Amino acid sequence: MRSIAQYALKSRTNAIIATALSAAIPFLFWIAAAVVSVVTLRKGGKDGSQVMLWGSLPALFWFAQGDLTPAFVIIGAYIMALVLRHSVSWSQTLLVGAGIGAVTASTVQWLPPELMLDLAQASREMILSEAELAESPGVELDQFLVGLFSGVISAVHALMMTGSLMLARFWQAALYNPGGFQKEFHQLRLPVWAGLILGGMVVFGAGITPEAIKWIPSLTLPLVFACIALVHAVVTIKQLSSFWLTAFYFVLFFAGHSLYVLMIFVALLDSSLNFRKRLMKPSDDEAP
Repeated sequence: MRSIAQYALKSRTNAIIATALSAAIPFLFWIAAAVVSVVTLRKGGKDGSQVMLWGSLPALFWFAQGDLTPAFVIIGAYIMALVLRHSVSWSQTLLVGAGIGAVTASTVQWLPPELMLDLAQASREMILSEAELAESPGVELDQFLVGLFSGVISAVHALMMTGSLMLARFWQAALYNPGGFQKEFHQLRLPVWAGLILGGMVVFGAGITPEAIKWIPSLTLPLVFACIALVHAVVTIKQLSSFWLTAFYFVLFFAGHSLYVLMIFVALLDSSLNFRKRLMKPSDDEAP
């Protein structure tokens, strides 16, 4: 796939063509988002915005058909690429992505209200026993589930934005700075203040305002990515076999729902304890 980036970075016309073709083909909009991102990272926001505006015209067609996803992911990835280019900080970039996901969870209607309510009612019937269903109509639970589903859908979109940006950064590193993306990703650690805010919102947000249930799925993404980065860093620091990464992703894929809370907790601890620094040998920390 690196050839896509090579083609797009040769000229603005090439980038627009690559973006437009990817945005026009169903389920390939994430490649369009990655192309816009790599142009933004390499050439700046002006070039990136022009590629996004002209190359994303097919996304407007999907938008008119009621599919908001391509346009949202492309625009969101562009914004995150701007942040990463100017800050050179994955933690700041992920926080911005989480903010975009949280805001859209409260403002964007991803599915018709009737469909969301049907999904909530079906989920309630799966969660509650027949006796519990008979005792209560479950209106409050339905409202909770509708909010949760909205939050999860927005978080999935934020995840796609982040994935496209990471692909773009990988392309950029492969072409101009081999190994640079790996080094950046391994250093990803949330600052203490960010960990405290995200942790507080995840734990106490729903008790402060019911609207927070829509934000929480997106707000957990920076913590999850920070934990994944920590796992990669530990494997590299301790010079472990790649088997451990394979095993980690296997468990994450098949039992991610069980591992999710633990990953959030580990990321919160890492933000204050800095496990990488503790694991590195003294000689690794000192400049030659």
